[in-house]
Amino acid sequence: MFKNCQWIWGAASAKPDEYMDFRVHFTAKKGAKYVLHLSCDTDYALYKNGALITFGQYTDFPEYKVYDSIDLGDYVEDGENDFILTVWYQGVDTQAYIVKPAGVIFLLTEDGKELLTSGIHTPSRKTPGYVPYRCRLVSTQLGMSFTYDANDAGEDFKNESYLVEGPTKDLQPRPIKKLKLADRFPATLSHSGGFIFRGGEGEFASMIMQKAALITRLTHTTLTGENPFTLEALPGEDGVYAIFDMGRETAGFFDIDIVVDEACDILVGWGEHLLDGRVRAAIRTGACTYDFCADYRAKPGRNTFIHPMRRLGSRYLQIFVPGKKATIYYAGIRETYYPVNVKPFKSGNLLRDRIYNVAVNTLRQCMHEHYEDCPWREQALYTMDSRNQMLFTYQAFGDTEFARSCLNLVTYGMREDGLLKICYPAGLDIQPIPSFSLIYFTQMKEYMEFSGDVDFMREKYAFLQKLINVFMVRRREEDGLIGTFCTFPQYWNFYEWTDGLVGTHQSDVPNYEAPLNAHFSLALQSLAVIADTIGETEDAKLYRQVAEEINDAIAKAFYNKDTKLFISFLDRRFDQFSVHTNSLCVVCGAAKNVDTSVIMKIMEENGPSDTGLFVLPCTTSMNIFRFDAMLAVDKEKYKSVVLNEIDRMCMDMLQENATSLWETANGAAEVGDSGSLCHGWSAIPLLYYNTLMD
Repeated sequence: MFKNCQWIWGAASAKPDEYMDFRVHFTAKKGAKYVLHLSCDTDYALYKNGALITFGQYTDFPEYKVYDSIDLGDYVEDGENDFILTVWYQGVDTQAYIVKPAGVIFLLTEDGKELLTSGIHTPSRKTPGYVPYRCRLVSTQLGMSFTYDANDAGEDFKNESYLVEGPTKDLQPRPIKKLKLADRFPATLSHSGGFIFRGGEGEFASMIMQKAALITRLTHTTLTGENPFTLEALPGEDGVYAIFDMGRETAGFFDIDIVVDEACDILVGWGEHLLDGRVRAAIRTGACTYDFCADYRAKPGRNTFIHPMRRLGSRYLQIFVPGKKATIYYAGIRETYYPVNVKPFKSGNLLRDRIYNVAVNTLRQCMHEHYEDCPWREQALYTMDSRNQMLFTYQAFGDTEFARSCLNLVTYGMREDGLLKICYPAGLDIQPIPSFSLIYFTQMKEYMEFSGDVDFMREKYAFLQKLINVFMVRRREEDGLIGTFCTFPQYWNFYEWTDGLVGTHQSDVPNYEAPLNAHFSLALQSLAVIADTIGETEDAKLYRQVAEEINDAIAKAFYNKDTKLFISFLDRRFDQFSVHTNSLCVVCGAAKNVDTSVIMKIMEENGPSDTGLFVLPCTTSMNIFRFDAMLAVDKEKYKSVVLNEIDRMCMDMLQENATSLWETANGAAEVGDSGSLCHGWSAIPLLYYNTLMD
């Protein structure tokens, strides 16, 4: 398709955090169909007459580069047409982006025939307004923020572009639907007043806002863009501030319509909680630094702006306006969403119906170019997290296309050691989690069973074999168990967000751990089902045999006959009992020939029950294994236990005014006060309400 097109850029060489405009000018005929096919790095937005038409490069890999096909029918007029394609180049690796050469390539067709191609003749310029090269990270997971200067009129287009080395011309069509941009919905001005700066020179906007003294004077005014509200600073104040509540957790683009008397630097922050009396835009926790902030340099008069290159995941938006007065027509987050058909759900129970709708919002805010663990803090695709999300999607939306695209992305994330990266695509290759490589087999099997897509299994079978062999060769001779990957911190032997299972201990030699071997057994069993389905019956026999051997070895090595529980580790100074480890051992089949009476007690109570033992409870992220273990033993007995616990867990969140389900029961206090209040793995009601309720 792109045979006669060239990868181009607006300069001879690109720098990180750079914006370029490209003009797409053509003469249209009445009744003809015009389609723009394009791909870029890193992201793009298409405008006509200053209005945003579409946006969003699919997040891909250098060797798997995706293009969009945009039907311009609603925007093309007879005669001359002038579109502007704005492209932003991030150019710095993160956990959600891998660096590729800067550039854009496009083809405009008229009734399917080539009309216009990208090349040195394409008019280009630096994008007016955007301040380049600041390279300010929101976080190493999310990537860069932005600075926009509305006072910058920019330069005229020059009638040339520069040829650059693109990733490839063998581009692939977008595997999923394009994101949609919702209309504005009312934003409640929940807090406002004056502020006094207390920030230091050179500090990010997030920290300046965090330190400022706030003098609150007004709350609860709804803005829709029609009726403005004016804020005025009192003597001694440095300006006015306002905090807007979107009414629910959402993910989308910064959108502002404001009038100021003189040019000023508006500070922008966003977040999920107001526990500090303001948006928690600056967070410093452990090795992580988060600056949920941006800068908008307003011009005198009315300013209207939407930023389509950085999706904000939050409920609250905060602005600080240095100056005496600001008249605000609108400020908020313009929701972007992946279009799905939500299946009708009516349980006859008002609480469960409300929980279900909150779970739907949770899952939808974690689905954009791929599944995301959370829309606020990371926006990253993990295998373990997305396994839950896929199961929820099958039940709530009946969609398999989205899951397939994510499973395909994962296959481009294999490391030199054969393990999968932690996220996809990820340029920052930090600490792979071996158990997350193993859960991929379960994801693939479940996708195949729900979709019937056997061809995809055949296409990826060689990849699956290569991945499972990374673990097969690690089996020790005496019992077939596999050891952990060493040395810390190169590998993260993580299983669960509880002490001990979080994988922070260091070791230069392999440890032998029940959770890893249970995941290995589950992976083998899943691969056996796939192999059987595609006709590789001998392979299937082998994988089932090894799984049985692993299960027997787990029972022999880790089951404590005195306590009637599985311990988590062999090579540790203490025996540690956890609900999660015992759940995994039941699910994988390692507990089929042992006394499970105590195991069932601790799973039902999610803790020590009346055993007198210290047993680590299971957290939200891994409850799916615990619930599945109980249901596998006795579905009729335990389905009410599962449903009632989900009710209690979600009701606690709803009582705190939650509009999406939290990362853990600790809410905002988790992870050093950066706990996510919208987390994909927590939309668990979508699975069990659909499958367990009569």
